[in-house]
Amino acid sequence: MPSLKSTQAYLERHHGGDGELAAKRTLESHQRNHDEAFQAFWDQHISLTNDADCHLVDLGCGPGLFLQDLHQRYPNAQLSGVECAPYMLDRISDLPDAISIHVADLNLDSLDLFPANSVDVALANRLVHELHQPVSLFRNLQHWLKPGGVFVLVDMVRQPLKSYVTHELKGMDLNDLKLNDARLEDLFIHFLEHNRYHVDDLVDLLTLCNFKVLAVEPIRSGRAVQIAVQK
Repeated sequence: MPSLKSTQAYLERHHGGDGELAAKRTLESHQRNHDEAFQAFWDQHISLTNDADCHLVDLGCGPGLFLQDLHQRYPNAQLSGVECAPYMLDRISDLPDAISIHVADLNLDSLDLFPANSVDVALANRLVHELHQPVSLFRNLQHWLKPGGVFVLVDMVRQPLKSYVTHELKGMDLNDLKLNDARLEDLFIHFLEHNRYHVDDLVDLLTLCNFKVLAVEPIRSGRAVQIAVQK
């Protein structure tokens, strides 16, 4: 059975065994992962005024940069982040009082993490592919979200092996001897982890968990997707 400790160990392996490097890359990729396409999708499906008194949750919040962005945009909002990787938590600092961080394993039923019907909007950006299974999270969200509350899911989705390898190698030939056994093993392990779900799989699971699908938008040339659903 998963536990916080086992999930933390899994995440470090998933991140190449180097948590510090993973945290650094998360900081460096923040703007790309919250780019104009993401902001447009957010604005289309999140109907909150800038002065809204609301509760927003970032699931798998990493170093907390998006929570700080949200605080700038919604200064009256209660903001919560959920994270369990120690190397991500270590990078969180100087947060405003409106932001709280919860250390929790999102693979597990965690109904008591937030009160029932208390969350207006939840986001999971590049989180779901890291979960052993997403159903517990989706059921938790059904409990946490207010009626009419919105969940935005952004993640990598299944693609052909050729597409994945070509993108990851960035022009390197498979016959290049610099592509050693260790790197090849890492490439194929990540292919399995990053390609767990087809777009339809995620939509079907959300629907089976009684969410209403608002929008499904492929991004990154079909390698990823943005999905908005409503309780």
